[in-house]
Amino acid sequence: MPPSELRHRERMQRKKAVVDAAVARAGKPRGLLLVLAGNGKGKSSSAFGMVVRALGRGLRVGVAQFVK
Repeated sequence: MPPSELRHRERMQRKKAVVDAAVARAGKPRGLLLVLAGNGKGKSSSAFGMVVRALGRGLRVGVAQFVK
């Protein structure tokens, strides 16, 4: 294995250890609020796509849509 690949692998292992430690320290699960706003198209499609993906993972989802 080239030295650069070894260095990369070591860095990624250290990074994974940091992330795993943060996940282990995490307390209770928290909710997430996403606000999609702005001009143009695609906000509703994006939001409902996220809803479908979350439901597919077994998460609880609520949707509030404000229409002019």
